[in-house]
Amino acid sequence: MNRINKTIVVRFFSIEADDSFFENFEAGILTSLSSNLRSRIFNVRNAKHLIKLSQDSKVLDISSYAVTVVKERNTWQTKATSDGTITGISLNQGIIGDPYFFFVVPSKKILLGFTSGPSGSLKTVGKTMLEQFKNDRLSKLKLNLIPKEKEFSTLNELPAYSSLHFKINSSSLSDISSDAPELIKNLSSAPYIENNMQLSLDLEFNASEKSLSKENVLEIVNYLSDHDGCTVLKLKGINTDGTLIQLDFVNAFFDYRTQLTTRNKFIDENSSVVILTEALSKYLEECV
Repeated sequence: MNRINKTIVVRFFSIEADDSFFENFEAGILTSLSSNLRSRIFNVRNAKHLIKLSQDSKVLDISSYAVTVVKERNTWQTKATSDGTITGISLNQGIIGDPYFFFVVPSKKILLGFTSGPSGSLKTVGKTMLEQFKNDRLSKLKLNLIPKEKEFSTLNELPAYSSLHFKINSSSLSDISSDAPELIKNLSSAPYIENNMQLSLDLEFNASEKSLSKENVLEIVNYLSDHDGCTVLKLKGINTDGTLIQLDFVNAFFDYRTQLTTRNKFIDENSSVVILTEALSKYLEECV
């Protein structure tokens, strides 16, 4: 079998949660590991998820915990064989889906991870995984990409936006996550957009006309800035002094990129731990 080169992009998220969450997380995961209860399947919004825990490890004397998640892909509905037989997919005690690999670092309140599935769903799956370790179901938990540039603090401070410009390849919209912004969902389902087209959109915002809200714009910028298919992402806004500000959000977040050469179509857990260890080492050396 030929070797396959896979490009890996590890994303870094800050975890916003009560201090008790991080204490309970470590206690819960260590209890599960000691009792060999390392995997289980649960349902979230009609999609099955499998969580599998690995042994804890230390990177530069900082404890991290590896967690693998497989999220069921509901779009796979049938199996077709060469003789023309088309049947449904039936599984016993298992699921078919995309793997997501995470490191949780409680002492730094960060989560890092990557997937070979839809990249836009990494944040959602990571949040879903962490919520399984919450004792208080009413407490809030939030993930935010860790910025490496100052643009995002300025973005939130601007009272008004005037325009948004972005370029994205239509092929990267063929498999978007369920939590994608409505504008992105509409683009992905537009019948007039062909495969492998370079889309260039300019959106002008006028306060006197019905337009996207500030929350909508923030949602789009956050989504596209974490999307590998987006090559240009610029936003113009007006600050409190009435001055026009232009912000560039391509490569605005901290990430770790590498390549994996494998004979498998999927990435195995041992390889994922090596990649995440390298990524965490780089982050700790450069950012902490």
